[in-house]
Amino acid sequence: MNFSQFKNLFEKKEVSEYPNKIQQSPLVSICIQTYNQASFIEKSLDAILCQKTHFKYELLLGDDDSSDGTREICIAYAEKYPEKIRLFLHHRENNINIASKPTGIFNSLYNLFSSRGKFIAYCDGDDVWTDEYKLQKQVNYLLANSKTSFTYHEVKLIDENGQYIPKKKDIEISERDFTSAELERALIQPPISTWCFRNLIKNIPLEFTKTFNGDNFWVSLLGNYGDGKYLSDIKPSLYRIHSRAMWSTIEKPFQLKSKFNTYSYLSKYYKRKKNKELTAYFNSRANNYAKMVLNYYIERRRITELLKFLSFYLKTLWL
Repeated sequence: MNFSQFKNLFEKKEVSEYPNKIQQSPLVSICIQTYNQASFIEKSLDAILCQKTHFKYELLLGDDDSSDGTREICIAYAEKYPEKIRLFLHHRENNINIASKPTGIFNSLYNLFSSRGKFIAYCDGDDVWTDEYKLQKQVNYLLANSKTSFTYHEVKLIDENGQYIPKKKDIEISERDFTSAELERALIQPPISTWCFRNLIKNIPLEFTKTFNGDNFWVSLLGNYGDGKYLSDIKPSLYRIHSRAMWSTIEKPFQLKSKFNTYSYLSKYYKRKKNKELTAYFNSRANNYAKMVLNYYIERRRITELLKFLSFYLKTLWL
Protein backbone atom coordinates (compact mmCIF):
# COMPACT_ATOMS: atom_id res chain seq x y z
CA MET A 1 0.00 0.00 0.00
CA ASN A 2 1.59 3.28 -1.13
CA PHE A 3 0.63 6.79 -0.04
CA SER A 4 -1.93 7.26 -2.79
CA GLN A 5 -3.61 3.93 -2.02
CA PHE A 6 -3.58 4.75 1.70
CA LYS A 7 -5.35 8.06 1.15
CA ASN A 8 -7.88 6.49 -1.20
CA LEU A 9 -8.73 3.91 1.44
CA PHE A 10 -8.79 6.00 4.60
CA GLU A 11 -8.74 9.76 3.94
CA LYS A 12 -12.39 10.80 4.11
CA LYS A 13 -11.53 14.47 4.72
CA GLU A 14 -8.38 16.01 3.28
CA VAL A 15 -5.53 16.61 5.73
CA SER A 16 -4.18 20.17 5.84
CA GLU A 17 -0.45 20.88 5.95
CA TYR A 18 0.30 24.12 7.77
CA PRO A 19 2.53 26.57 5.82
CA ASN A 20 6.26 26.03 6.41
CA LYS A 21 9.62 27.05 4.97
CA ILE A 22 11.36 23.67 4.83
CA GLN A 23 13.19 23.52 1.52
CA GLN A 24 16.28 21.36 1.91
CA SER A 25 15.99 17.59 1.95
CA PRO A 26 16.52 16.46 5.55
CA LEU A 27 18.64 13.50 6.59
CA VAL A 28 16.22 12.65 9.41
CA SER A 29 12.44 12.89 9.68
CA ILE A 30 11.14 13.05 13.25
CA CYS A 31 7.54 11.84 13.50
CA ILE A 32 5.46 12.98 16.44
CA GLN A 33 1.77 12.22 16.81
CA THR A 34 -0.40 13.98 19.36
CA TYR A 35 -3.99 14.06 20.55
CA ASN A 36 -5.25 15.95 23.60
CA GLN A 37 -1.80 16.25 25.19
CA ALA A 38 -1.80 19.96 26.00
CA SER A 39 -0.16 19.31 29.37
CA PHE A 40 2.83 17.53 27.80
CA ILE A 41 3.33 18.52 24.15
CA GLU A 42 5.45 21.63 24.76
CA LYS A 43 8.07 19.72 26.75
CA SER A 44 8.17 17.07 24.07
CA LEU A 45 8.64 19.58 21.25
CA ASP A 46 11.20 21.66 23.15
CA ALA A 47 13.37 18.59 23.76
CA ILE A 48 13.31 17.72 20.05
CA LEU A 49 14.06 21.25 18.91
CA CYS A 50 17.08 21.33 21.27
CA GLN A 51 18.77 18.49 19.41
CA LYS A 52 22.34 19.26 18.34
CA THR A 53 23.12 17.72 14.96
CA HIS A 54 25.47 18.13 12.03
CA PHE A 55 22.60 17.47 9.63
CA LYS A 56 19.22 18.88 8.67
CA TYR A 57 16.07 17.34 10.06
CA GLU A 58 12.36 17.89 9.70
CA LEU A 59 9.78 17.49 12.45
CA LEU A 60 6.52 16.06 11.17
CA LEU A 61 3.88 16.97 13.75
CA GLY A 62 0.44 15.43 13.37
CA ASP A 63 -2.39 16.70 15.55
CA ASP A 64 -5.44 14.42 15.53
CA ASP A 65 -7.98 17.24 15.94
CA SER A 66 -7.35 17.80 19.64
CA SER A 67 -10.00 19.60 21.68
CA ASP A 68 -7.95 20.56 24.76
CA GLY A 69 -5.69 23.27 23.30
CA THR A 70 -3.04 20.92 21.87
CA ARG A 71 -3.78 22.01 18.30
CA GLU A 72 -3.33 25.67 19.17
CA ILE A 73 0.03 24.89 20.81
CA CYS A 74 1.13 22.97 17.71
CA ILE A 75 0.16 25.87 15.45
CA ALA A 76 2.12 28.29 17.64
CA TYR A 77 5.22 26.09 17.36
CA ALA A 78 4.78 25.69 13.59
CA GLU A 79 4.65 29.46 13.23
CA LYS A 80 7.70 29.92 15.45
CA TYR A 81 9.80 27.21 13.73
CA PRO A 82 8.62 27.17 10.09
CA GLU A 83 12.07 26.04 8.91
CA LYS A 84 11.85 22.86 11.02
CA ILE A 85 8.21 21.88 11.58
CA ARG A 86 5.74 20.41 9.12
CA LEU A 87 2.38 20.46 10.90
CA PHE A 88 -0.46 18.23 9.67
CA LEU A 89 -3.96 19.11 10.87
CA HIS A 90 -6.02 15.93 10.96
CA HIS A 91 -9.73 15.22 11.24
CA ARG A 92 -11.48 12.63 13.39
CA GLU A 93 -13.39 11.45 10.31
CA ASN A 94 -10.15 9.81 9.12
CA ASN A 95 -9.52 7.95 12.35
CA ILE A 96 -9.01 4.21 11.89
CA ASN A 97 -10.95 2.34 14.58
CA ILE A 98 -10.16 -1.18 15.74
CA ALA A 99 -12.83 -3.05 17.68
CA SER A 100 -14.75 0.24 17.90
CA LYS A 101 -11.80 1.95 19.61
CA PRO A 102 -10.01 4.96 18.07
CA THR A 103 -6.33 4.61 17.20
CA GLY A 104 -3.49 6.83 16.06
CA ILE A 105 -2.83 4.67 12.99
CA PHE A 106 -3.92 7.19 10.35
CA ASN A 107 -1.95 10.00 11.97
CA SER A 108 1.15 7.82 12.32
CA LEU A 109 1.07 6.44 8.78
CA TYR A 110 0.42 9.85 7.29
CA ASN A 111 3.62 11.06 8.96
CA LEU A 112 5.53 8.02 7.73
CA PHE A 113 4.39 8.40 4.14
CA SER A 114 5.19 12.13 4.24
CA SER A 115 8.70 11.63 5.63
CA ARG A 116 11.54 12.68 3.32
CA GLY A 117 14.51 11.73 5.48
CA LYS A 118 16.88 8.81 5.00
CA PHE A 119 16.22 7.95 8.64
CA ILE A 120 13.10 8.20 10.81
CA ALA A 121 12.90 8.92 14.52
CA TYR A 122 9.75 8.78 16.63
CA CYS A 123 8.43 10.53 19.70
CA ASP A 124 4.99 10.42 21.27
CA GLY A 125 3.50 13.75 22.27
CA ASP A 126 3.64 12.96 25.97
CA ASP A 127 7.23 11.64 26.08
CA VAL A 128 10.48 13.60 26.41
CA TRP A 129 13.99 13.17 25.00
CA THR A 130 16.71 14.06 27.53
CA ASP A 131 19.89 13.66 25.45
CA GLU A 132 20.52 16.60 23.12
CA TYR A 133 22.87 14.40 21.05
CA LYS A 134 20.42 11.48 20.81
CA LEU A 135 19.74 11.84 17.08
CA GLN A 136 23.38 12.45 16.18
CA LYS A 137 24.47 9.32 18.05
CA GLN A 138 21.82 7.14 16.45
CA VAL A 139 22.47 8.43 12.94
CA ASN A 140 26.23 8.06 13.38
CA TYR A 141 25.75 4.40 14.24
CA LEU A 142 23.37 3.72 11.36
CA LEU A 143 25.70 5.40 8.85
CA ALA A 144 28.61 3.30 10.09
CA ASN A 145 26.72 -0.02 10.28
CA SER A 146 24.81 -0.87 7.12
CA LYS A 147 23.50 -4.18 8.52
CA THR A 148 21.63 -2.40 11.32
CA SER A 149 18.10 -1.26 10.47
CA PHE A 150 16.96 -0.10 13.87
CA THR A 151 18.48 1.66 16.91
CA TYR A 152 16.94 2.34 20.31
CA HIS A 153 18.00 3.13 23.85
CA GLU A 154 16.99 3.27 27.51
CA VAL A 155 13.87 4.89 28.93
CA LYS A 156 12.77 5.85 32.41
CA LEU A 157 9.10 5.74 33.29
CA ILE A 158 7.33 8.79 34.70
CA ASP A 159 3.74 9.49 35.70
CA GLU A 160 1.61 12.42 34.56
CA ASN A 161 3.24 14.63 37.20
CA GLY A 162 6.75 13.77 36.03
CA GLN A 163 7.54 11.52 38.99
CA TYR A 164 9.65 8.42 38.34
CA ILE A 165 7.92 5.04 38.60
CA PRO A 166 9.38 1.49 38.50
CA LYS A 167 10.37 0.18 35.10
CA LYS A 168 8.33 -2.67 33.64
CA LYS A 169 9.98 -6.04 32.98
CA ASP A 170 9.10 -6.06 29.26
CA ILE A 171 11.00 -2.79 28.86
CA GLU A 172 14.03 -4.00 30.79
CA ILE A 173 14.42 -7.10 28.61
CA SER A 174 14.44 -4.95 25.47
CA GLU A 175 17.62 -3.17 26.59
CA ARG A 176 20.04 -5.25 24.52
CA ASP A 177 21.00 -5.90 20.90
CA PHE A 178 18.73 -8.07 18.76
CA THR A 179 19.40 -9.98 15.56
CA SER A 180 17.25 -9.47 12.50
CA ALA A 181 15.66 -12.88 13.12
CA GLU A 182 14.68 -11.84 16.65
CA LEU A 183 13.24 -8.57 15.38
CA GLU A 184 11.22 -10.40 12.73
CA ARG A 185 9.61 -12.40 15.51
CA ALA A 186 8.69 -9.19 17.37
CA LEU A 187 10.33 -10.44 20.55
CA ILE A 188 10.84 -6.88 21.75
CA GLN A 189 9.05 -3.58 21.64
CA PRO A 190 11.27 -0.77 22.91
CA PRO A 191 9.18 2.35 23.60
CA ILE A 192 8.64 4.14 20.32
CA SER A 193 10.18 7.39 21.55
CA THR A 194 13.62 5.72 21.50
CA TRP A 195 13.45 4.62 17.87
CA CYS A 196 15.60 5.73 14.97
CA PHE A 197 15.56 3.51 11.88
CA ARG A 198 16.21 3.43 8.16
CA ASN A 199 13.41 4.79 5.99
CA LEU A 200 13.21 1.70 3.78
CA ILE A 201 9.59 0.56 4.06
CA LYS A 202 7.79 2.45 1.30
CA ASN A 203 4.81 0.12 0.89
CA ILE A 204 2.91 -0.47 4.12
CA PRO A 205 1.09 -3.81 4.46
CA LEU A 206 -2.66 -3.35 4.63
CA GLU A 207 -2.61 -5.77 7.57
CA PHE A 208 -0.80 -3.09 9.59
CA THR A 209 -3.91 -0.89 9.58
CA LYS A 210 -5.89 -3.65 11.30
CA THR A 211 -3.64 -4.02 14.35
CA PHE A 212 -3.88 -2.08 17.60
CA ASN A 213 -0.27 -2.98 18.50
CA GLY A 214 1.36 -1.44 15.46
CA ASP A 215 4.76 -1.19 17.17
CA ASN A 216 5.02 -4.99 17.24
CA PHE A 217 4.19 -5.18 13.56
CA TRP A 218 6.69 -2.46 12.63
CA VAL A 219 9.51 -4.07 14.61
CA SER A 220 8.90 -7.28 12.69
CA LEU A 221 9.05 -5.44 9.37
CA LEU A 222 12.31 -3.73 10.35
CA GLY A 223 13.79 -7.14 11.06
CA ASN A 224 13.57 -7.84 7.34
CA TYR A 225 16.18 -5.13 6.76
CA GLY A 226 18.78 -5.75 9.47
CA ASP A 227 19.64 -6.07 13.13
CA GLY A 228 18.60 -3.94 16.09
CA LYS A 229 21.17 -2.03 18.14
CA TYR A 230 20.73 -0.90 21.74
CA LEU A 231 22.81 2.26 22.28
CA SER A 232 23.76 2.45 25.95
CA ASP A 233 25.51 5.84 25.67
CA ILE A 234 22.26 7.75 25.08
CA LYS A 235 20.62 9.33 28.11
CA PRO A 236 17.22 7.75 28.85
CA SER A 237 14.13 9.25 27.30
CA LEU A 238 11.17 9.81 29.61
CA TYR A 239 8.25 7.50 28.84
CA ARG A 240 5.05 8.74 30.40
CA ILE A 241 2.46 6.40 31.92
CA HIS A 242 -0.78 8.15 32.80
CA SER A 243 -4.55 7.74 32.92
CA ARG A 244 -5.06 9.30 29.49
CA ALA A 245 -2.53 7.09 27.70
CA MET A 246 -4.31 4.95 25.11
CA TRP A 247 -2.89 1.53 26.02
CA SER A 248 -2.84 1.93 29.81
CA THR A 249 -6.55 2.81 29.93
CA ILE A 250 -7.66 -0.33 28.08
CA GLU A 251 -9.11 -3.23 30.03
CA LYS A 252 -7.13 -6.48 30.34
CA PRO A 253 -9.23 -8.67 27.98
CA PHE A 254 -8.97 -6.11 25.20
CA GLN A 255 -5.18 -5.98 25.62
CA LEU A 256 -5.04 -9.77 25.28
CA LYS A 257 -7.36 -9.70 22.26
CA SER A 258 -5.24 -6.95 20.72
CA LYS A 259 -2.14 -9.12 20.96
CA PHE A 260 -4.08 -12.01 19.43
CA ASN A 261 -5.20 -9.72 16.64
CA THR A 262 -1.69 -8.40 15.96
CA TYR A 263 -0.08 -11.82 15.75
CA SER A 264 -2.96 -13.14 13.61
CA TYR A 265 -2.40 -10.38 11.06
CA LEU A 266 1.37 -10.84 11.17
CA SER A 267 0.74 -14.50 10.38
CA LYS A 268 -1.52 -13.51 7.48
CA TYR A 269 1.06 -11.02 6.22
CA TYR A 270 3.88 -13.55 6.19
CA LYS A 271 1.60 -16.12 4.64
CA ARG A 272 0.96 -13.65 1.82
CA LYS A 273 4.75 -13.18 1.56
CA LYS A 274 5.13 -17.00 1.39
CA ASN A 275 7.28 -17.18 4.52
CA LYS A 276 6.12 -20.46 6.03
CA GLU A 277 8.33 -20.28 9.12
CA LEU A 278 7.09 -16.87 10.30
CA THR A 279 3.51 -17.71 9.30
CA ALA A 280 3.55 -20.72 11.63
CA TYR A 281 5.40 -18.83 14.36
CA PHE A 282 2.92 -15.94 14.55
CA ASN A 283 -0.02 -18.29 14.20
CA SER A 284 1.24 -20.11 17.30
CA ARG A 285 1.63 -16.86 19.23
CA ALA A 286 -1.87 -15.79 18.21
CA ASN A 287 -3.30 -19.08 19.43
CA ASN A 288 -1.54 -18.68 22.79
CA TYR A 289 -3.18 -15.29 23.29
CA ALA A 290 -6.53 -16.70 22.21
CA LYS A 291 -6.20 -19.27 25.00
CA MET A 292 -5.43 -16.49 27.49
CA VAL A 293 -8.55 -14.59 26.44
CA LEU A 294 -10.72 -17.71 26.76
CA ASN A 295 -9.26 -18.57 30.17
CA TYR A 296 -9.82 -14.99 31.35
CA TYR A 297 -13.53 -15.20 30.53
CA ILE A 298 -13.90 -18.76 31.85
CA GLU A 299 -12.32 -17.90 35.21
CA ARG A 300 -14.68 -14.96 35.62
CA ARG A 301 -17.70 -16.83 34.19
CA ARG A 302 -18.31 -14.15 31.59
CA ILE A 303 -20.11 -16.55 29.29
CA THR A 304 -21.56 -14.07 26.80
CA GLU A 305 -18.15 -12.53 26.10
CA LEU A 306 -16.58 -15.99 26.03
CA LEU A 307 -18.97 -17.21 23.33
CA LYS A 308 -18.58 -13.99 21.35
CA PHE A 309 -14.79 -14.24 21.29
CA LEU A 310 -14.89 -17.97 20.57
CA SER A 311 -17.09 -17.31 17.53
CA PHE A 312 -14.69 -14.57 16.38
CA TYR A 313 -11.67 -16.83 16.92
CA LEU A 314 -13.17 -19.68 14.91
CA LYS A 315 -13.92 -17.33 12.03
CA THR A 316 -10.28 -16.18 11.90
CA LEU A 317 -9.19 -19.77 11.36
CA TRP A 318 -10.98 -19.75 8.02
CA LEU A 319 -9.65 -16.40 6.78
